[in-house]
Amino acid sequence: MYEPILFCVKDKKNYTFNAEDIKVEAKTGAKRKLIDYRKNPPQPYNTEKVPGNVWNFARVRYRMDEYENHPTQKPIALLERIIRASSNVGDVVLDPFSGTFTTSYVAKTLGRKSIGIELQEEYIKIGLRRLELATEYKGLPLKALQKVYKPVVSPDIQQPSLFF
Repeated sequence: MYEPILFCVKDKKNYTFNAEDIKVEAKTGAKRKLIDYRKNPPQPYNTEKVPGNVWNFARVRYRMDEYENHPTQKPIALLERIIRASSNVGDVVLDPFSGTFTTSYVAKTLGRKSIGIELQEEYIKIGLRRLELATEYKGLPLKALQKVYKPVVSPDIQQPSLFF
């Protein structure tokens, strides 16, 4: 899955980018830690780096715990990296297309405030429940999606025999 992510700032001399908060392990290809013998005493090389332009995160799927019945839901880990990089504790995070309010949920867990905007009422209900802002909406209780896994058995498909 490919999703473009833009990092835009109002003032290119005054913005937040917390590179230290989002460092990832650098893959060196070595089977053991590389040692820098130029330092006294010798120390392992720093194996952390700021992530490059391509980030790999698993798409949110039906059987995942974080799934909230939205076709383009973003992974919590992805939004955590974005919010850590672009804001500080206490800052306000805006999500003008909130969907299931994953951005607001992550912002809350990281100590940020958030503003979420969503048009579809079914997703607003999910957001209210996830953010623990309400237990009911218009008199109806807000409940998590009940996932039911049913084995697919068709009479047209011959079932495997246990004995040959």
